[in-house]
Amino acid sequence: MAAFRFIAWVMVALAIALLGADGVASLETGEPVMRSTAQILALVGINGASITEVSPGGVSQALGTILDLPLWGVIGLIGVVLTLIFRPMD
Repeated sequence: MAAFRFIAWVMVALAIALLGADGVASLETGEPVMRSTAQILALVGINGASITEVSPGGVSQALGTILDLPLWGVIGLIGVVLTLIFRPMD
């Protein structure tokens, strides 16, 4: 359980770091910048558009929606949910 709790907190910290990176990019350009999950995955070398094209109907739409969301929101939501699930019980 402690390992899952640690992973959850790392995901929350990563989401905060990604949100900070978007904030700094917004300050640099002078306009709001929100990088989507597809843009961040493209920086790593993963082509999100090809994954959605290969996926079957409903899954393709769900993946397309997730890839359009900001990555800090996706990782942050998963991290917070895992933090609540694996919290220490007294």
